[in-house]
Amino acid sequence: MLNFADYDVSPERGFLPAEDPLLSLPKPFAEWDRLSAELPYLVLTGRVRSTLASFTSPNLDLLTTTAELERAMLIMSALGMAYIWTEQPEIELLPANLAVPWATLANKLGRPPMITHSSVVLNNWRRLDPNDGIHADNLACTQHFMGGMDEQWFFTATAALEAIGAPALISLNEAKDAAEQNNPAKVAELLTMVRDVFKEVNAALLRIYERCEPFIFYNRIRIFLAGWDQTGIVFEGVSRTPFKMHGGSAAQSSLIQAYDAALGIEHLHAETRPFLMLMREYMPPKHRKFVEDLAEGLSIYDFVQSNKGSEPELVVVFNQCIDQLDEFRKAHMEIAVRYVLNQGKNGEDGLGTGGTSFVPFLSEARKETRAKRT
Repeated sequence: MLNFADYDVSPERGFLPAEDPLLSLPKPFAEWDRLSAELPYLVLTGRVRSTLASFTSPNLDLLTTTAELERAMLIMSALGMAYIWTEQPEIELLPANLAVPWATLANKLGRPPMITHSSVVLNNWRRLDPNDGIHADNLACTQHFMGGMDEQWFFTATAALEAIGAPALISLNEAKDAAEQNNPAKVAELLTMVRDVFKEVNAALLRIYERCEPFIFYNRIRIFLAGWDQTGIVFEGVSRTPFKMHGGSAAQSSLIQAYDAALGIEHLHAETRPFLMLMREYMPPKHRKFVEDLAEGLSIYDFVQSNKGSEPELVVVFNQCIDQLDEFRKAHMEIAVRYVLNQGKNGEDGLGTGGTSFVPFLSEARKETRAKRT
């Protein structure tokens, strides 16, 4: 059975940090915190590039904790994405004063110099009431791009979903252990808990509709998540070879990939596996390792299959878990259609923020999920 502490996974919060994200950096980085707060106004007035022309970085070795590195990475990613996408002309080279600290922070954290789910969701929130829990109605972003209700809700509702889904990680981890011990009754009991958490996750996913309008997402939020996986951008002072980056994507969340890994849902199709494997590179390394290690050994699907003839209750609850994940992927597809496909000119934009064509990807992922019903 996996020890969550070895993977920076919290039993209570899942992949969210065990301690609330920092609201400020050490004093030498006070200018970074100021620019973080000013960014929406710089975007609004078209002053991002002119302001960041004089951007400087203190010695990054002064950042000594993961929490400090994560806040610095969030700020640096926000500034970098705004520099690249909010003004004309389009750039082919990111200046060294931005490129070098961004790439250095990314290297320290073990993921690419790019806005990722880990930065913009997992480490981009604060509780309005410190005595209340981590839920969508008690969260605010610590970093805004353009600001506003829709932007904040998009990120905080997603962070809340991560928290809601965390208890299933514990149950799935224990269920795999119970399967190894050949204890079908215990596996069934734990899967009942998993099924109930999945229902809550699905309800949390649908909350995106409450306060984030598709038009606002498409025209004012999505640009800050866009990648450059075709032409690439040279990071001056880092490499002369252009960096080709995929944008921020829900596929970078370790949560659903961990669910798949434990249950034994395999994504082997050409439309799914390459992209999902690529998105793991954008996860924090320990979270990526958690997903990989959770997939090792006897899967819950294989255990259910081996007990199919003698444990009908186990089969029923396992299928209920699969059905809930299928419902999640169906809802995710509908969100992508409403927020991206239907907002594009003549409905022609079928690329998700990660740069993949999401209709065949999500369709095939659903098929692979349903195929595990037993």
